[in-house]
Amino acid sequence: MPDKNLPENGSTHFRYFVAAKPNGSPGDGTLEHPSRSIRDAIEGIRARHAGDSPSVRRLNGYDRIDICSVLKGPAAKAETKQRYEFFVDPLGATDLAIGSAQLPWPDLESALEGVAKMDAEGAISLAAGEHLSLSVREVFSATPVDRRKRRHERIAQIALGLVTLSLVVPLVAILSHLIYKAWPVLTPSFLFENPRNQMTAGGVWAPLIGTFYLVFISLIIASPIGVLAGVYLNEYARDNWFTRVVNLAVVNLAGVPSIVHALFGVGAFVMFANMGESVLAASCTLAIMTLPVIITSTREALASVPMNFREACWNMGASRWQTIRTIVLPNSISGILTGVILQVSRAAGETAPILFTGAALYMTIPTKGLRSFFPYSLQDGCMALSYHLHVMMTQVKGASPEAIEAGKSLPLEHLQYGTAVVLIGLVLTVNSFSIGLRMYLRSRKKW
Repeated sequence: MPDKNLPENGSTHFRYFVAAKPNGSPGDGTLEHPSRSIRDAIEGIRARHAGDSPSVRRLNGYDRIDICSVLKGPAAKAETKQRYEFFVDPLGATDLAIGSAQLPWPDLESALEGVAKMDAEGAISLAAGEHLSLSVREVFSATPVDRRKRRHERIAQIALGLVTLSLVVPLVAILSHLIYKAWPVLTPSFLFENPRNQMTAGGVWAPLIGTFYLVFISLIIASPIGVLAGVYLNEYARDNWFTRVVNLAVVNLAGVPSIVHALFGVGAFVMFANMGESVLAASCTLAIMTLPVIITSTREALASVPMNFREACWNMGASRWQTIRTIVLPNSISGILTGVILQVSRAAGETAPILFTGAALYMTIPTKGLRSFFPYSLQDGCMALSYHLHVMMTQVKGASPEAIEAGKSLPLEHLQYGTAVVLIGLVLTVNSFSIGLRMYLRSRKKW
């Protein structure tokens, strides 16, 4: 009988009840007088819903008929647990219809005949408190399998989102803590003043310029070599023992600790090449350290360009170098830039490779004029933010309370955190610019 208590979009939900223990007396399918068997309930459904009953023929995806098994008596309850579910879909049915979500019956009459046949064969049985459902669903509506897949997809999405959140929240907390500690010194004067009073006052201008020198000179050295090496390994080199040895060397070089690169830089550039402890020696050491990343990212970017592009260009009579220069490189530049971005970030934050090759403990440079932007020569040492922070943490002692009260010095803790925030800001700024350029180049791809 119609159940008016269901809220599903105003749909009509019909429930018919079957006695779990028939006593021989016929019923009308209500909760108070359940039918004797599923077959009797089906006959009642066929009689009540035959013809053009709009409540059954309306295909809105929610109409449903339940056959519920209950015990007679005052303890009979309308709430039952679903055991079987069958479907009717006139537009989605086939000749192989079996009542499933994928193969639904074409109409109510076929559905009732199918359920009656399964009942006669003993394929379905309802214990007390169970019911079978006969649902009319829309074309292309979600099946139970689809709903289960969506539920699993939602669970996976939530789980992965929580994992991502567990990574982002600590990062935000660390950055917030650094900025909070550094806030008293984060002023323009902190950026454009040199360290003074034995690094207990002033700013980070000299280390900041030195970091720019080291990063961009190493970038100028490593990028052409890394990109050309990647082009050769991916486009020209044959698959032989020599190529495999080079690839293995590149992979192993990427895993070498930075202090080992520092010792190599001392031996190769400071002593053997007679560069001394200079900007050039430190930059070459950083370049060697970052070469594997650039080579690997270049090879991956070149390999991502479809071979059809090369073949089409060759068929037009272009040489291999013309194909690389006009087709392959323009379509892989965004991936190559990814390796360069990683190179910039790593070079700016490394301390060990420059510790013995060119980093200076303290230097004074002009803060005004052209000389302030180009204070170092390639043969000079230079200050760097990462090494400056290391020195402040390990060797600089805090200023006296009298100097702090007089405004000549600041609490050392603020200067340390301020230097760390400037270093992080430098890396983020360069990365943001590079990522923006990469996105622009990627948007211009033809594929």
